[in-house]
Amino acid sequence: MRRKPDLHIRFFNEFAVSSPYYEYAPSTHNSTQLTLLISYLVANQDTKVPKDVLMAMLWPDEKDKCPVGALRNLVYRARKELEHLYPDKDVDYIKFTQDAYFWNPDLYCKIDIIDFENYNNLARQESDPERQFRYYYRMHRLYTGEFLSNHTSIEWVQYRNTYYKNMYINCTLNMCEFLYTRYRYDELISQCDQSIIFYPDEDRFYRYKLLAYLGMNTIKTALEYYHSTLNFFSSKYGTDISGSLRDVHQEILLRMPSKELDINELETTLGKDNEMGQTFYCNFDIFKNIYQLHSRSSQRMSGRHYLMMLTLHPQKEKMPDTIKVKEIMESLYYMLSTHLRKNDVFTRTSLTQYSVLLTVTEEIGVDAVESRINDAFLELNGHSGLYLEIVKKEI
Repeated sequence: MRRKPDLHIRFFNEFAVSSPYYEYAPSTHNSTQLTLLISYLVANQDTKVPKDVLMAMLWPDEKDKCPVGALRNLVYRARKELEHLYPDKDVDYIKFTQDAYFWNPDLYCKIDIIDFENYNNLARQESDPERQFRYYYRMHRLYTGEFLSNHTSIEWVQYRNTYYKNMYINCTLNMCEFLYTRYRYDELISQCDQSIIFYPDEDRFYRYKLLAYLGMNTIKTALEYYHSTLNFFSSKYGTDISGSLRDVHQEILLRMPSKELDINELETTLGKDNEMGQTFYCNFDIFKNIYQLHSRSSQRMSGRHYLMMLTLHPQKEKMPDTIKVKEIMESLYYMLSTHLRKNDVFTRTSLTQYSVLLTVTEEIGVDAVESRINDAFLELNGHSGLYLEIVKKEI
């Protein structure tokens, strides 16, 4: 009879150690260090971890000090907490020998990251596509979020996080290819949607979803999804992914109905802009085309069109965290949408940059526009720890 695991341990998303009697989860505790100590020992369960390694991991800002007492106290607290897993048994979860701590190897633990890696190895060694897909499927179900998602600022967690993220993406792409080659398009779309929730910046997931729409011959849906994907990457990440999707886009256009339109149908198809009261925002590919039109126009009439670049810089040496930068960039998007004129155009060109195409008149010059943007930025984000650099150039 197969032995039941003594403990179930979860690393993906939020860390937890559970038994039939109790679950240790960081959401019920205030100590980040307690969670990091236990998770580090479990993640390195085949290794005796020296005290100085643990101290450097737990107290990275106190390298000149030697918090031996603090470590000893933390281990004591961890042992007391873990006693709740089997309250009627005397179990030594964290052992100590030769100046090093380690997780008790006699405990039979079912650990999600171990199963995840095992399924990955089995899938890579499997030659039968159906069996390989089943291994990838089990592997995919285990991934409920990033490795220790509440502690991604910790260095060792970042390395593990990248390792498992790449493994998950590879797993997903292999599953997508299997489903695509077997014409299982509904499942493929569902697979892509699930994976996009975790990693919305992975353009290959969108590619497979587009291929699924093509496979189902829903050409209009494919074209709409293509444009919404380009707009999403441009506005969210400041990147243009049209190059990586060019072949799919060409296939979509080739399969579009060849029905001729009259001018009224064309006007309806082009549609009206629902945001006519705001400055026009577009992805970089469209922005580039508009720039080229302005450039040709400027050859006949100079001084009317300007290219402007807006870049966020830290007021001190270090950039604020990514969440803060994201908030500022969103407020900058709103500001540009409402403080420029309707015939101006802007796009996001990097994580911290927007570019603007200005059509200026004699009444309102480019310097006045720059001043208006600066004033609005200071009003909205004056205490953000960032300043806005504006560079302009006549086209």
